[in-house]
Order: sequence, then structure tokens, then C-alpha cells
Amino acid sequence: MKSESCFLRLVFVAVTGMLLTGCLLKRATDSTRHFVLSPISTDEPAPTAAKHLSIGIGFVKMPSYLLRNSVAVRTGANQIEYLGDARWAERLDQCFQWTLAANLSRLLPSDSVHVADWGRDQMSTRVFITVQQFDVDRQGRGALIAQWRITAPDSDEPLKSSEARLARTGPSPRGNADVVATTLSELAGEFSRELAQSIRESVKSGP
Repeated sequence: MKSESCFLRLVFVAVTGMLLTGCLLKRATDSTRHFVLSPISTDEPAPTAAKHLSIGIGFVKMPSYLLRNSVAVRTGANQIEYLGDARWAERLDQCFQWTLAANLSRLLPSDSVHVADWGRDQMSTRVFITVQQFDVDRQGRGALIAQWRITAPDSDEPLKSSEARLARTGPSPRGNADVVATTLSELAGEFSRELAQSIRESVKSGP
């Protein structure tokens, strides 16, 4: 009887251990999703121009609150919360830079848009951007505030400079984090169109 009782206890402990292990493994499953910005649609008409452009995009400066892995959502004028199950697949400043490069390649007569190290003699135009705000709030309102300047390759004096203040409203990110990436991609696309127009104007008016 004692040996049978001990055997039953061992079976009970083993089964209990397997059940607990299964529960723990199930809870530990990573449900985090990763996002990137999307370039503008390729359906837009291809630009034509007599002069080919070679564009260099400097490193995009962003406030540190945007450089965390987790996606930020604005909850007030001075308050930010981070979504625990939604992260950027790469740093947002780098993602913004690459997305801008892809957009400008489609909006301008250029297949030479550089985002890495480049020499001044390789560029016909250089672009520098400082982002002050680039986020979505709980109601789905997105905002992009960014200062930019365009320079010639042989000078740091701006040919043209300004500040973009863009807004776009999309669905609320509550329980639907992918709409943040969608709204921010649309803002990046709108910014790219404004910048492309300014690059065209600066090239025409430049030396």
C-alpha cells in the first residue's frame, strides 16, 4: 500500500509539473509586433526634368522620447506613454531617413539618394532635418513638426530652409497599434512631397 501511495504521489507531482510548465510557457509567448514606416505609393506619376539630381540626406535628428524601441502615443500636451506590445523594427530616426529617401527617389528625377556617408563632390543637393514632434495621440491625431534646410554640396549656407507643421487624423490606436505606423507613414509622405517641391525650387534658383 505504501509503495502504491508513493507511486500515485509521484504521478500527481509529475502531471502537476507538466501542467504548470505548459501554463508558464504559454504565458511567456511573445505577442509583440514590430512596425516600420511605409513609402508612398508607386502609382504616382514619375517625375521628369532635364537635370538629374544626386541628393544626400543627413542623419535625421529626433528627440530622445522617439528613439525608444516601443511605439510612443501622446496622452497629453506633456505626457507620453509607450505601447508594451508594439515596437519599431528599427530606430525611428533611421526608419524615417530611409523612408524619406525612398519617397524622394519617386518624387524627384533621381535614382541617387544617399543616406550613408557621402562626399560633397558626389552630391548636387544636401538635405538636413531636425524633427521636434512625430507621434500620434489617443484619438488618432498625428503630428509632424520638423525643421529642414537644403544646401549646395560646397556650402553649409542654406539655399532654402523652413519648418513643416503637418497634422493628420486616423483611427485611434487603442488596441490597434498598427494605425500609428500608418498615420506616421502618411505624414512622412506629405512631408516628402513638400520637401521635394522645395528641392526643385532650390535647384532652379541655385547657381
